[in-house]
Amino acid sequence: MKKLLIVLIAVTIYGCKTTGFQPPCTDFQDKGLTSMYFPIEEGNSWTYDVVKTVDGNEVTEEYKLELCGLDTIYYVRNGERIPFEAYRACRDGKESMNFYFVKCQDGTHLLTVNDWYYKELQTGWVIPNNPKEGDEVENKEGFIWRGQQTIKVPKGEYQVWVLEEIRELNKRELKMYKDHRIDGNKTVRTRYYFAEGVGLIKTEQYGAPGELLTTMQMTDFNVKDKRGGKVR
Repeated sequence: MKKLLIVLIAVTIYGCKTTGFQPPCTDFQDKGLTSMYFPIEEGNSWTYDVVKTVDGNEVTEEYKLELCGLDTIYYVRNGERIPFEAYRACRDGKESMNFYFVKCQDGTHLLTVNDWYYKELQTGWVIPNNPKEGDEVENKEGFIWRGQQTIKVPKGEYQVWVLEEIRELNKRELKMYKDHRIDGNKTVRTRYYFAEGVGLIKTEQYGAPGELLTTMQMTDFNVKDKRGGKVR
């Protein structure tokens, strides 16, 4: 089951090159803030079906992502460790050790923490409230917003913003993805679909042209703040 989580959290984890990252904001208690494309409130949850190819066979599994409460994490400024609170992720009922969310004025910030060093922030990036086609994602090399479209998942039909990642996996990453090739790197393209007022509803990951490696589709969700939702 843990291997399936790579599809979702790769968008956050890979590309972490620095430590001591400072969050753009920590004011999660501002009730006027709205996180449009990844709604952030305690108890919000999303359930997905994941389909992937393993040794030539198609495998389907299910897992659930939930925001299970606030936790104290830290960032470093001028040598001082400064605490603040962010929502931690739970997956299949188990707490994540390094995956957090915080709601800011410009959208939802996904954060990763070096849990082996006193929960200090390692990196982060934003899912903006107002994406723009062609914009690159700050702090995430190779991530570009591709525009809007309408798609269907098991839960229904949604208007979405599409975020695309194009990246080369190195040997270590290929091993994590259960790709057993031993020479060279592999270019992969991943598309993430975000629905306003709902969150991440689908991912698709491609290897060679036409080679679909993994898909993840939302089958259910529970979001407290549905402002702006465009479910059809």
